[in-house]
Amino acid sequence: MNRRAFTLIELLVTIAIMALLIGILVPTLAAARKAARSAVCLSGQRQTAIGMHSYAGDHKEIVIPSYNMSDTTGANPCDGWAPILDRDGYVPAAVQTRASVFYCSETADVEGLATGQTGTDRQLPKGWMDWPNRRTGSRNLPERIPARGFHKIIRVSYWINADNPIGNAINFTPDLYFTSSVGYGPSPAGKFMALTRFSAFRRPSSLIATADGVYAGRQRDNKVGTTNSRIGYRHSGSGGGAANVAFADGHASIVAARDFPRGNPDPKAANAAEQLALARAENSFGRPAVFADPDKALATP
Repeated sequence: MNRRAFTLIELLVTIAIMALLIGILVPTLAAARKAARSAVCLSGQRQTAIGMHSYAGDHKEIVIPSYNMSDTTGANPCDGWAPILDRDGYVPAAVQTRASVFYCSETADVEGLATGQTGTDRQLPKGWMDWPNRRTGSRNLPERIPARGFHKIIRVSYWINADNPIGNAINFTPDLYFTSSVGYGPSPAGKFMALTRFSAFRRPSSLIATADGVYAGRQRDNKVGTTNSRIGYRHSGSGGGAANVAFADGHASIVAARDFPRGNPDPKAANAAEQLALARAENSFGRPAVFADPDKALATP
């Protein structure tokens, strides 16, 4: 009897086709998994935004502080917005864990502000920071505050859009960003940072509240490649990646690096006028903004 069987050429062709299909499918599956993780992170930011709104509803429309402090240096431990949401029952978290809505699974496993700044390392803004926190010299060290009900150290991989002049005694503009370092002071003018209210927001659906990244502040340095940027572009997008963002009105979406707005430039910079023009364009109506009132903040002096 004649028996039918694969010839060597047929086997080689079959193997080649399977290898080709695997080569096509593996990157597709990897991209799908990455997109799924990004979606989970976006959902986490949405949950924190809802928690902030619940907090405001219970506190006469007060925006949650980025943290509370009692000096200008941060030498006394600062609580942090994530520990406040956890302590007060709005968004639960566990101790120094990645299994938390305050931690994106796409986070680089690196302490983003171990030396006080992110410098030129593009991985550090994609890292994490532990809260509550005490500033010691150029370092940021986690520390519990039992006397105020903070018994956990919470690992956070998000930046909050706050006025954050910690370490310097400088004058500041009230209600400039989404929130502030409440209690900071005194400034040279003898002022202390106060709580922000939602009534200060002119475009809440465009105002960035939190984003992929670490810590707070330095709004002018949030572009890819800028020194000491604190925005972590962990996801795929134009201009060097994208960041998941929660907005002041409670919704969340992804913002490409090229579309992430910058704040006011350093007035001493050689290209300050050019940077100010870019900031006006990037914070214009209909686009994401870092200012509570962009028109006022970016008005010509």
